[in-house]
Amino acid sequence: MRAVFVPIATVLASGLVACPGHEASHDATDAEVDLDCGDRLGALVRVPGGAYVPLAEAGDGGELVLGFQGFRYLYVRAALDADPGVSSAAVVVQLDGDAARSQPLHLTFGPGATGVVSAPMQIFFNDDPLPTLVDRGVALELRLGSRCLRAGRTILRYDPTCYEGPDGQPVCGEPDGALDGGV
Repeated sequence: MRAVFVPIATVLASGLVACPGHEASHDATDAEVDLDCGDRLGALVRVPGGAYVPLAEAGDGGELVLGFQGFRYLYVRAALDADPGVSSAAVVVQLDGDAARSQPLHLTFGPGATGVVSAPMQIFFNDDPLPTLVDRGVALELRLGSRCLRAGRTILRYDPTCYEGPDGQPVCGEPDGALDGGV
C-alpha cells in the first residue's frame, strides 16, 4: 500500500469549511452548518483591565496577553441571542501590513447578559515577536459557518509589568527580562 501525504493546512481547512448537508467524519454534532445569523453575532474582545467590549468599540485597544509560558494572545468571545448548535468556528486575523491568516476555534456557549456568550477564546500571535505586536493594529473576523460573521479592528495594547499565570489570573509587578515573551 502506498502512503499518501496531505498538507496539514488542507486537513485543517477541510474541517473549517464543510459543505452544508455533509457530516464531519469525527462527529455529526460538529458538522458545519450554513448558519445565517444576520447581524446577531457579536464579537467581544478583552480590553486592558479585563472587561469584554464589542469589537466595534475596542478601537483604542484590545489586551495583548503574555502567558506564563511565553505565548502571546488576545481574548475574544462570541455572543448570540441563542445557542447556534455549532462548536467549530474560525477567526481570520490580519495584522497591519501582513497577510491574513486563519485560526480554528472550538466554541462552548453559556448564558450571557442578552442571550448566550462563548467561553473566552485565545487568538494566538506566537509567530510574531512581541516587540512587533505592541501598539499594532489588527483586523479580526469571527466566522461561524459561511454566512455568520462579525468583523472589526483594534490595536494590540500590552502591559510589560503583567503576564498571565498558570491559573489564568494576571501577575503584575515591575518590568524585567522575565516578561519579554521570549524575545
